[in-house]
Amino acid sequence: MEGHTSFWYMEEVNLFEHFCPIQNGQEKYDRHGKRSYKKGEFIYVSDDLSDKVFFIHQGAVKIAAYTEDGNENIKAILTAGEVFGELAVFGEERRVDYAQAMENTQICLLARDEVKGLMKEVSGFMGFLNKMMGRRVIFSQKRIESLLFKDARTRIAEYVLEQAEKSRARPNQPLTLRNYLTHQEIASYTGTSRQTVTTIMNQLRESGLIDFNRKTITVNDMGALKAEVARV
Repeated sequence: MEGHTSFWYMEEVNLFEHFCPIQNGQEKYDRHGKRSYKKGEFIYVSDDLSDKVFFIHQGAVKIAAYTEDGNENIKAILTAGEVFGELAVFGEERRVDYAQAMENTQICLLARDEVKGLMKEVSGFMGFLNKMMGRRVIFSQKRIESLLFKDARTRIAEYVLEQAEKSRARPNQPLTLRNYLTHQEIASYTGTSRQTVTTIMNQLRESGLIDFNRKTITVNDMGALKAEVARV
């Protein structure tokens, strides 16, 4: 996971060791859960009991909820090395959102009590969770500010940049990302419409910032994309 810059991943704690500890012996591994989910399968849904914390070993997961009028509100797209469901150890009794596999995905999980035990026993684990929660709050605030004050082109470019910054980008080299979301889902994430997403993605391609198809998005110039996002 070296070089991972996600808001949801901290290198101070070896998450593989605690969530997917098969290298530490089968006896310990048997006490942990590792489950596979097919694309589109739900890991949990709203109102499920909030009693586990999840770690993405492989694949990608969408965290979302439905608004009162039935529209999907996508909160995050998480990939390998990221943790979710951590509110289980901070007082959440029932899930208020849902988690869905965006592709065939392997998840390692720990029960709430096991995570609380790690918080007491493992140096740095409490600090990891606190930092993760703090960064998620900051990230949520920035998303709200983006929805309120930035135009649609900037918000959509910002979405692409968020996904790109999770990858091992090399300076001045094109970066190809998995395209997990449809244009309708990107519209949900950015507070726009599907038609607007299609128009702006085409504009970004015409300007040479990105290229894309149904499966991938290629960022041609990270510096130029960052400048596009920062121009407001």
